[in-house]
Amino acid sequence: MKKKELLIIGTGILALAVIVLIAFLLPPEGQVNVITDKSEYEAGSALKVKIKNNLRKSICFSSCYPYYLEKNKEAEWKEYSYANCLTANLVEKCVNPGEVKAFKLNLSLMDKGPHRLAIPVCVECNINETFREAERFYSNEFMINQGR
Repeated sequence: MKKKELLIIGTGILALAVIVLIAFLLPPEGQVNVITDKSEYEAGSALKVKIKNNLRKSICFSSCYPYYLEKNKEAEWKEYSYANCLTANLVEKCVNPGEVKAFKLNLSLMDKGPHRLAIPVCVECNINETFREAERFYSNEFMINQGR
């Protein structure tokens, strides 16, 4: 082979190696992880939840309904209301890729039984604009037991 042909082949192999290396170094498009601090709670206790953004874009939360509660009834998840929003439903807080949002939720008015949180998000929105749900992510299942 001539030097010119070897140079072209070598350049092609180097370019392929760079592409493969970049593909391995970039984090894959992920999910939003919603994790509660425990899997079982007493009615009236506080649930702590962390929401980790593993996407490559920011996610934002509603000022009215940053989460929904769902209860497992007859092997089907059913959403139930916990409050009415009396103000405009706006984008209140955003989380950039790799960041975590955490909050506490009082379980005093919740039914006993298996639950999960549904987290609606607006993708790449601006603070104080009208909230538009683009995706919804779910927590692990947790149990609420009768209080003492």
